[in-house]
Amino acid sequence: MKLTRVEAQSGLRFARRLSAGLATTAVLGSGLLAITATPAAAVPRDSIVSVAQSQLTNSSRNHEQPLGSGCNYYTGYFRSWKPATGCSATDGVQWRDSDWCADFSKYVWKNAGVPYADVPETSGGVLTGWASSFKDYGTRYGTWHTRASGYTPQPGDALVFDWDQNGVIDHVGIVKSASSSTVYTIEGNSGDRIKENSYSRTNIDIVGYSSPVGAGDIDDPVPVTPSGGPAVVHEGFASMFTRNAADGHIQETYLPNIGSAWYSQDISADAGTPASATKPVAIVHEGYTSIFTINSSNGHLQETYLPRVGAAWGTQDLSAGAGTPAAANVTPAVVVHEGYTSVFTINASNGRLQETYLPRVGAAWATQDLSAGTGTPAATGAPTAVYHDGYTSVFTINASNGRLQETYLSGIGAAWVTQDLSTDAGTPAAAGTPATLNHDGFTSVFTINASNKHLQEIYLSGIGAAWATQNLSTGTPPATP
Repeated sequence: MKLTRVEAQSGLRFARRLSAGLATTAVLGSGLLAITATPAAAVPRDSIVSVAQSQLTNSSRNHEQPLGSGCNYYTGYFRSWKPATGCSATDGVQWRDSDWCADFSKYVWKNAGVPYADVPETSGGVLTGWASSFKDYGTRYGTWHTRASGYTPQPGDALVFDWDQNGVIDHVGIVKSASSSTVYTIEGNSGDRIKENSYSRTNIDIVGYSSPVGAGDIDDPVPVTPSGGPAVVHEGFASMFTRNAADGHIQETYLPNIGSAWYSQDISADAGTPASATKPVAIVHEGYTSIFTINSSNGHLQETYLPRVGAAWGTQDLSAGAGTPAAANVTPAVVVHEGYTSVFTINASNGRLQETYLPRVGAAWATQDLSAGTGTPAATGAPTAVYHDGYTSVFTINASNGRLQETYLSGIGAAWVTQDLSTDAGTPAAAGTPATLNHDGFTSVFTINASNKHLQEIYLSGIGAAWATQNLSTGTPPATP
């Protein structure tokens, strides 16, 4: 269920940010203490995935027998005190009845040789039949990474879930691989069997990851890039999306892999996407690739999507489905944040900032007027959005005075709030559309000064800091908005 996000909010934003920063410091501090423990022998990450894969394909034990009974091999392997009534026995193991995601994950780690995974819980081992014990492992040995930290999950990590966001860990699985936006897993007790799954790396159900002791990171991990743009990388493909100047069709030009030839296709012709009035913006979320455009005939927000590489492109009218009002002919902004996909448009009739959002793939799209809830002034030009340090920020240019406006959400369940950054930081009146960038802990917004066309940066140096601004046109010639 989507929590209300446009109620009145009190308190200072920076105070909340500072508190969050202090909490992060405490976590880092405990991590630094934890990693002073005696190093253990490393285990290759691909060995962990190989063990998980071998169990996935082992038809004699990769599901409960009977299905739905709870009887499984992995609980029997570790915990002889669990009930066995109605359960079979194979490979010298009496199957037993229990929730078994943690038993499966422990089996994988133990048989891959992960340090400390072979210590029985009856002898003080940290790993037990509880999914939460995998977080305990990471906390004890200094290998725990929260989802919000931006950590890139590595093959062989254990990832833990809290389905209800109530602080209780409900499930655990093994990371098979990860892209810039998606983590791929092998999990026990997923629909009564061992199963491969995938999740957005910003999915709010993911609490975090515990790495096996001694296992280093894969070289050159790909950072999370949850903001949309004209190009995406998805399942190894690099795709660039453009608007055909002649007919408004959306064109994809794509590279299957380095060394291959580039190809091109008319997605509008294939999917039935109506002619677009704007440049497309695309994003990858929970394995889907979605392109958002504005219908040139009626201003409706349109999504054109690909469930996976090799599937057919589909399209849908989000204005008809969700009630999004007709939008101005400017490119939408899109961002993935805490499992949600949010698309921001400017209402064509009144310049208000509109959010159309998807809580998760498979749910229904919904929409809300952020200007009505927060007081964001009518905007000119296109919005831009970024997810940074747990905050979702949307930047617009005030139509009446050119001031830079930030409308932000501190987290799912909080209320949207707005502030005039030109007043707070002294940013001069701007023309055109802002651009945003996350880099080395800084969040930067770039604008063009309306009076002299100078390039201006307004930046936030970190959690708890104040926004500041500077003129970058010392040597940079005047720019076109």
